[in-house]
Amino acid sequence: MHKRVHPEFQHAAFLPGPVIFTGLLVVCVACLSFHVSAQPADVSHPVVGSIVVLGNRSTDTELILRELTVHVGDTLNEEQLEYSRTRIYSLGLFNRVDMTYPPLDTTVLIISVEERWYLFPVPILGLVDKDWRKIYYGLGVVHFNLGGRGQKFFAGFALGYDPWVAVSYRDPWILGKLEMFSESELRYSKVRNKSLLSRGNEDNFDEIHYGFSQVLGKRFTSSFSAWLDFGYDYVEVTSRRAGRTLSNGGIDRYLSLGVGAVFDTRNLKEYPTYGSYGLIGLRKYGLFFGPLDHVLATVDARRYIKLSKSLTLAVRGFTAMSIGPRVPNYLHMYYGYSNRLRGHFYRIQEGENIAGVAVETRFPIVREEYVVLDVPFLPPQFSTLRLGLYAAVFANAGTTWNRGEKIDLRHLPAGYGAGLHFLLPYGYVIRAEGAVDENGSGELYLVVGVSF
Repeated sequence: MHKRVHPEFQHAAFLPGPVIFTGLLVVCVACLSFHVSAQPADVSHPVVGSIVVLGNRSTDTELILRELTVHVGDTLNEEQLEYSRTRIYSLGLFNRVDMTYPPLDTTVLIISVEERWYLFPVPILGLVDKDWRKIYYGLGVVHFNLGGRGQKFFAGFALGYDPWVAVSYRDPWILGKLEMFSESELRYSKVRNKSLLSRGNEDNFDEIHYGFSQVLGKRFTSSFSAWLDFGYDYVEVTSRRAGRTLSNGGIDRYLSLGVGAVFDTRNLKEYPTYGSYGLIGLRKYGLFFGPLDHVLATVDARRYIKLSKSLTLAVRGFTAMSIGPRVPNYLHMYYGYSNRLRGHFYRIQEGENIAGVAVETRFPIVREEYVVLDVPFLPPQFSTLRLGLYAAVFANAGTTWNRGEKIDLRHLPAGYGAGLHFLLPYGYVIRAEGAVDENGSGELYLVVGVSF
């Protein structure tokens, strides 16, 4: 959420070996092992007299309690409890979260959690730009809860397509009652050029990136945060030609400064079915020295509306626009890489600016359930797994453009289709979808991660 890096230059996610194993195992045992949470007794208007958290051996109780929208003295209702439960689950620290209470007029709200395995030696494996032809692999180590407050430390490297090395540390709660957060990152990557303008009619080339970034922000409420971040970047091209960097020597060095804010009331961040998300950001590229001198303005708005108990309508609109004399090609915006337009999944669009809209309905075929594995040698952190299956119908449109160009709204690239979304343990989502474009041409694809 607070990453400083360009949306088309993100460190790819990793799939820990245990997650791959458990995901396959869940498919085999799901039909035999579903375990449904016990529901509290029906009490007309219970009032919260106290709140107790159980099962958090490593995680600070305060980190859990600050996600609650229910407090002592409030009157309980099931919708409110479910929202608070999914917010706690969205911390990414637990395999399971249950909320129960005794059937009393003034009752005790009991929050029971089952913690995940936090420290992984990570076999890194994944896809660049959601392309199955661009596989990377490597090793690393990650700790998701280093000090008990969701601190995340990662160090690793990847070979294969677009190799990289990175070290990062994120602390979501520093300075006590001030509730500040911090994130630091050092990175190196060798990225295959994406820009068709930079490539021209010649063989493609690589970009060498070195960078450092530091984020400092404040959480004002459970749904609103703001931040300031600073970074240094070094970019070198392996084949020097005019236009591939702003500097004549084929190397650009620059500082950048950004500010942003986010409003987030989504119930489940890995696969939202209720709530809102809004992000605004400004980033100035080029401070004090270097050839870069432009500003990037970003807006991203999403809304998830419950049309019924089961059916969710999800809507998104976003844009990122560059303001300034010149934008280097390696900071251009794209469809066809990490951003994909369904219906034009493999089509590359390039420009200094980007915009898109999407609408999607989500309906559970198998609601999120807990699968309990009774395997003697399996650690408890892997014995309770969460699994679900959704169907989705969607439509989207989007384009890129350069300064001075007009957008032809009558001929926007667009697509629509349907698919199945598999919700796997440890927050992973796999989508199998089919889509057609505005001319009726179809495509099928399999991709990791929620659409938005």
